[in-house]
Amino acid sequence: MADDRAALAAAEATTAAFRAAGERVDLAAFVETLAPSVKLRSPISFRARFEGLDDVTALMRAVFEVIRDIEYFEDVGTSSTRALLYRARIEGQAVEGAIFVRLDERARVAEMTMFFRPLPGLTALTARLTPKLAAQRSRARSLAVAAMTRPVAALTRAGDALGVRLIQPRRR
Repeated sequence: MADDRAALAAAEATTAAFRAAGERVDLAAFVETLAPSVKLRSPISFRARFEGLDDVTALMRAVFEVIRDIEYFEDVGTSSTRALLYRARIEGQAVEGAIFVRLDERARVAEMTMFFRPLPGLTALTARLTPKLAAQRSRARSLAVAAMTRPVAALTRAGDALGVRLIQPRRR
């Protein structure tokens, strides 16, 4: 029982440090919460894989340049799995996110699976983040990715604004 309480306290301390680092946009403190073999599953693509501290650090550096005003409002779970819920902004677009976290035996983040809503927020993330990541390989890749993702972000933002008016019931 005491071991269970200690493991839960260690997990809660790790995710508290993780959340605080994200809210402060403190990459170094964020990385301190991660296991060396950390894996991150992207909300943008099922195929994208980020494995190990180098990959995840490079990704999170770009993420922290794109996502603003991160505010965590929930942290629930056990000593081995946690769910962290937050609100943020991407280019003025309000978003909500969830991060499913698996912790290793030392209460370090071993795996993260990220989720975003609404769709215009996810496409705004895609349009801002993926060109930054592609630029690490070449300027031409960055330009190509931007050309593919920016129109999708614009269309989903416009569709969201119009779609709500078309489908929402009239209020009397």
